[in-house]
Amino acid sequence: MIKQTVFQCLLFAALLFLAACNEETVLTSPPEYEGEGSVTFTLPLMTRGAVSYSIAGASENELSDITIYMFNDNSKKLEKVFRMADIELGTSGTNRTAKINVTGKSGKKTFYFVGNGENRSADLANLNVGATSETDFVEAITDMHTDTLVTPLLMSGKTIITEVSTPDDKPLELKVDLKRRVVRLDIDNNPKETNFDIKKILVSKAKLRGYIFEDKTATPLKSIEEANYKPIEIEPKDLQAPERLDSVFYLYPTTIGVGTGKTEIALEGIFNGETKVYNLNIADLEAQPNKRYILKVKTVDLNKAEMEIKVEDWVDEVIGPANPETDLVTFSAIKRTDATGIVVEANDTYNLTKVIKEGKLTFTTSSFNEKGTKAEVKYNWGSASSYGDFVVNTPIPVLTYSGASYVQEYEIDIPNINGSKVPVEVEITIRNEANLDQKKVITLYANRYTDTKLYPVLVGDIYWAPVNAGVSGPDAKVTDHGLIYQWGRNVGFTYEAGLAPVTDTIKGPLDWEVATTGSSKDKFITGSNASKGDWLAPQNHDLWSGDDRQGPCPNGWRVPTEEELKIINTAYGNNYSSNGEKVIWNDTEKRLEVKGDNETDILYLPASGYRLSSNGSSKNRTAYGGYWSSGVGATAVSGLNFQLSGLAMGMNNRASGRSLRCVQDW
Repeated sequence: MIKQTVFQCLLFAALLFLAACNEETVLTSPPEYEGEGSVTFTLPLMTRGAVSYSIAGASENELSDITIYMFNDNSKKLEKVFRMADIELGTSGTNRTAKINVTGKSGKKTFYFVGNGENRSADLANLNVGATSETDFVEAITDMHTDTLVTPLLMSGKTIITEVSTPDDKPLELKVDLKRRVVRLDIDNNPKETNFDIKKILVSKAKLRGYIFEDKTATPLKSIEEANYKPIEIEPKDLQAPERLDSVFYLYPTTIGVGTGKTEIALEGIFNGETKVYNLNIADLEAQPNKRYILKVKTVDLNKAEMEIKVEDWVDEVIGPANPETDLVTFSAIKRTDATGIVVEANDTYNLTKVIKEGKLTFTTSSFNEKGTKAEVKYNWGSASSYGDFVVNTPIPVLTYSGASYVQEYEIDIPNINGSKVPVEVEITIRNEANLDQKKVITLYANRYTDTKLYPVLVGDIYWAPVNAGVSGPDAKVTDHGLIYQWGRNVGFTYEAGLAPVTDTIKGPLDWEVATTGSSKDKFITGSNASKGDWLAPQNHDLWSGDDRQGPCPNGWRVPTEEELKIINTAYGNNYSSNGEKVIWNDTEKRLEVKGDNETDILYLPASGYRLSSNGSSKNRTAYGGYWSSGVGATAVSGLNFQLSGLAMGMNNRASGRSLRCVQDW
């Protein structure tokens, strides 16, 4: 099992201890420098992965040694190496400091920092002051290793000082950000959900070396060997969540996937009582240094394991003041009680949309510090009255001394949503009062728009989709244009400006059977004057109405009526400047912006252009927006049309292609 220990001591103490153990280090106190000719570098506290992944090796933030390399800007050659005996180490608040003597030096200097690099690289051990070039230096790689990377982790950084000489009364002080030069991977698996109990992580063709600096040249000069790691054995976390299995390991930067030159990862474990090995078919993931990759196991069957990958900067939580053993809070796993229908998502996020019974989320916090934790509640969407009985239970913490620690028990009341369509998102932050940078964030939400992370917008007492029809997925943005639709058809088409000839069209009008079957069903069907601009003959006035009113909208949504689109048109007024800014034209983003019933909500309607009914060509994206309704005239259909000069309802040929904004179907 890979275990993570608590950060035990200050950098100052750790470095002095290392100095005492190094045969090459003079066993004396660090040099004392006055202000003249000195530079003090502040090394902020390194950041750590999310607390929930707490079995990752020894402390990821431990800095056991540091070396500073100074390069001359004129010669581009190594001018001096500051090793442990040359550096005055200290602290400033919660930060570490490294002070060096640059007496007699002047001009522009570039400083490189290597943390935890002792005895890790022959390239760095064999440098020649006055001869080694900066170009060669940044190509330095680690020595070859043949086993899984362990902490302390290799770190590096860089800073430039324009003029290294300083006045006597103002010594130089600079902040330097050290970044880890390895990749962190988290295998996130819940055996109760997947029925798969992971026992080993198998890593094949792993990179055995890594570059030490971030700004290496584009064409590496040195080859990187590959080999298989010894299997990484893991087991459930005993103290925090016995039902949950999280595992963490490290690699040098690499391409993860399947095939030549790619690092391959497999999981060995027990599925339905049998030992199974599943290769993770990751599509060429470029694993970058100082990044964290969460590989969540979603489903497992006899043949494969389905996964999703989340990429994060390695900056989730910051270790706090100088005594983290005292100030670090442990958060237990969250348990659900009676909240039927709650869906658990990654990173302490809970979807309440299908909850049909009141319940609770419960968890505890444990700390050696009597200050304990405090809950903060913020509504990111909606309000406390979004649901009549939606109340987040955040009582004042009651501390009880148990097991030599202070324990707080938290409860969050979950209401009976029971089919309500009202969107809401509540963010609950449990913050460590002794170390305000350490926190746990719990997100509760209901009724986002389909599979996006966006919420419907209330305009005219109607919930409108936040994006056009044809936009979906967790990465959907309000700026997305979506697809172009012919009236009455549920198949959408892309906007292809400048495409000639148009290749996705078929000459119409067509009868219903031909238009909706075979190769015609996915073609843009052109209309004609004889068919009164329709793609269908004979015409059908009942499309996108009655039982078919959903049109191309997702479940629970439908095509808006003419009267509903008129709500936006009425709010427009005479022009964009005389309507109390209820509707404005944003000329920078090329879209219409409609103020919602709630003052902070805005409905964004991009100017997505249209496609001609005569030949299917695309026109006027960013200059014109046209949105369909279900309102049928004798031959044409009512829609909302806008551009820079104004906004109006108008009648449009059914064979033309326009945007569609769905409304909630109560």
